[in-house]
Amino acid sequence: MLKGIDVYAGDGAIEWHRVADDGNAFAFVRGAYGDTLDKSAPPNAAAARAVGMKVGVYHFFRARIDPKIQLQTLIQALDLANVGPGDLPPVIDIEDNPKYDGPWDTRDNAAYLAGVADWVAQVHQRIGRAPIIYTRASFWAQLDNPAGYSACPLWVASYRPDTPTLPSGWPAYAFWQYSDAGTVQGVAGHADVNYFNGDAARLKTLLI
Repeated sequence: MLKGIDVYAGDGAIEWHRVADDGNAFAFVRGAYGDTLDKSAPPNAAAARAVGMKVGVYHFFRARIDPKIQLQTLIQALDLANVGPGDLPPVIDIEDNPKYDGPWDTRDNAAYLAGVADWVAQVHQRIGRAPIIYTRASFWAQLDNPAGYSACPLWVASYRPDTPTLPSGWPAYAFWQYSDAGTVQGVAGHADVNYFNGDAARLKTLLI
């Protein structure tokens, strides 16, 4: 399986040539957090492409923030990062956020999922293919295992040493974030580390 990382502004300056030399073939950079742009996305995306890595942009989608404004922010992030042919599809990051939003309230499920559905549909229409969904099985279950997303490649968060636990609706994963405490050359401190479930030829089939 191919190795990759995901990063955000809090990771600081990244030496992308060292990341690539460490055997990483792809990177996901955070483009937006709710309705706030991540200003590290454009330079990180450009630098990762420059060393031959495949790049995707992800959006941490938050509850209790207007989903239409969040979608507009994501589209702006894609434009700023010059996302287009040769890149990985955009990612919607579906997870709770207890540090900033408090414990998940299941009464938010319906409105949150309506926003997710619109995001997926709008981005699909914009890029011509299904976007990627990032989530973990336990949170997907808190959302009552919504159906209708199997066409979206799955990026699963499952911090296990062997096989990841998959959310309902997917028979297999495309990407697996297996740790948030990895060590990657060129990244200071701990890094989010991932596998792609396939080789370079298969990764190419996912590109925009």
